[in-house]
Amino acid sequence: MFRRIEIAGVCLLTTWFASALPACDNADACKTAPECAKLGKCSAAESGACAVASASDCAGSELCKLHGRCSFAQAACSAASDADCKGSEDCQKLGSCDAYQGTCVDLAKSVHAECVKTCETEGLCVMKGGKCAALSRLHCAGTVDEKPEATSACATQGLCSPEQGQCVAASSADCARSAACKDEARCTAQGGACVATADECKKSSACTSSGKCDAANGKCVATSNAACRQSARCKLEGACSVKDGACLAATSADCQQSTNCAKVKHCQAQDGVCIGSGSSGTRASAGPPDKARSTTVGGLFSTD
Repeated sequence: MFRRIEIAGVCLLTTWFASALPACDNADACKTAPECAKLGKCSAAESGACAVASASDCAGSELCKLHGRCSFAQAACSAASDADCKGSEDCQKLGSCDAYQGTCVDLAKSVHAECVKTCETEGLCVMKGGKCAALSRLHCAGTVDEKPEATSACATQGLCSPEQGQCVAASSADCARSAACKDEARCTAQGGACVATADECKKSSACTSSGKCDAANGKCVATSNAACRQSARCKLEGACSVKDGACLAATSADCQQSTNCAKVKHCQAQDGVCIGSGSSGTRASAGPPDKARSTTVGGLFSTD
């Protein structure tokens, strides 16, 4: 003997022994069940349970109105496009207006796993249009604080502002605070990048230490033997001749007037550097300097 019962919008035929049989058609009951309005479960499945069966089920649900999950995918309501998200309350109140993996998010405050490698140093942190992009200062600077993270595009290159999915230098003030300005005299914003001017190069440590006293293509370069000979690297390492925008040891005569020749016998030029004298000579060691710190460029500017 059978009887018909309804439980939370699910219609079942049961025996007196409580063994469940296939459900009856309960479409109307599902449409009036609470889960229809909340979760889009407005259609009766073959099992008799109320389920999401179409986009129309999702369209009238709270998931759609509040959270932008208005499309039907994998038997559930999902945010399939930015258009789904833009009509939601979360978009208006929280800025969650972009679809990502079935939910609505605020891309400007997000970091996607696919973009971790490019996020820290380039600020390309979120997927947008099929590629990693920068959409906020948070992405370019690594923080919303005034002081950027040390490894960020803002701190290293002065690229602190998002523009068309890239971090760019929007002002010379951003450039001036960057490592690119301190180390390479690239202190002026131009065309979205930090570049070096002739005046900046002449005043920079790149000029005094490496003879790079002129500007070319936005960078400091060496353009004359005279500039190289006045540099610290000439005095120390014999890098006294200009080639391809840099100072190097072109001849053994360059090396023989250097501090490293007098102190550690690196007096022969080979491949642009000074190496040890004699047939068994070796390249200048990259090991620690002597106690006086006089065998490295850094030692010439030491204050201790």
